[in-house]
Amino acid sequence: MSTALPLHTPSGMTNRLTVLTLPARLSAHMAWLDQSFTAADYHDPARQDAARAELSGRVEGLATVLEQAASAVRDDQAVVLRGLPAQSTAMVVAVASAIGPVVPSRPDRPLIDDIKPDVNAGEQTRIGDLRVALTPHTDNSTMPAPPEILALAFVHNGTPDSGGESTLTHIDDIAAALDDTDVELLQEPRYPSLNVPTDAGRAPTLTSVLARRADGRLTVRYRDAALDAGIASTLAPETPSPAHLSALHRFTTTVREPARQTRARLDTGDMLIIDNARFLHGRTEIAANAVRHLKRLYTRLNPA
Repeated sequence: MSTALPLHTPSGMTNRLTVLTLPARLSAHMAWLDQSFTAADYHDPARQDAARAELSGRVEGLATVLEQAASAVRDDQAVVLRGLPAQSTAMVVAVASAIGPVVPSRPDRPLIDDIKPDVNAGEQTRIGDLRVALTPHTDNSTMPAPPEILALAFVHNGTPDSGGESTLTHIDDIAAALDDTDVELLQEPRYPSLNVPTDAGRAPTLTSVLARRADGRLTVRYRDAALDAGIASTLAPETPSPAHLSALHRFTTTVREPARQTRARLDTGDMLIIDNARFLHGRTEIAANAVRHLKRLYTRLNPA
């Protein structure tokens, strides 16, 4: 881990975080990449791979760093890549494709989300538009299969005193603080979940908060606003039992404890990459008039 990344880690998450620096010469090839790898190519995994391969041939050391990043993600690490020319969408897609094919979160969504706080927004139209703090959550938690890997590339992240620190919470740290009964209850698909505000008025879907992969590792699917809306909906297929609601309450309380969260001050040119099913992420409040711009995208995970 690099000490160049300002961290607040009461949870000991330093053992789950890998910080890597991209070669300095990467930015010198941005203009070439923008011309040869254009928006028409971004959706094609073969073109993603070809662009990354040629870029790696031009920039000494890039292939090694990207393989280290992919290996760390497979090994259950959160990864921060430093020194990314994130103003170039072509560069963001090419670099992220080292983890796996860059894919939209769902067919009707763009491949890349540009996220900027809207100082004039009267209501929250999508996650990231407002400056309020975001509690730890899973991206696209209401989807049948949420995206595997989340990448956030910072085009600009204000100043050190402007807020917007990223928070990371690993599901194993949360599960270790719960009793076995709660962990079992949270794995049952008894929790109505509703994507708000997009799907307001629709029937919630029943989901579990936790699940186990074939290798025994726990995964998480959690967004408090979606679960609150689903449970409150009169269209919910069923109401969770008092025991299930109590387990969810204890889970939420534990997730929100500052001691369970690592805060990382990510800077312009940083890219955060996490397993969307093993880490919850959020951020602190963004100060008024702070300039913060990031690009959000998702990838599948290449096997080792």
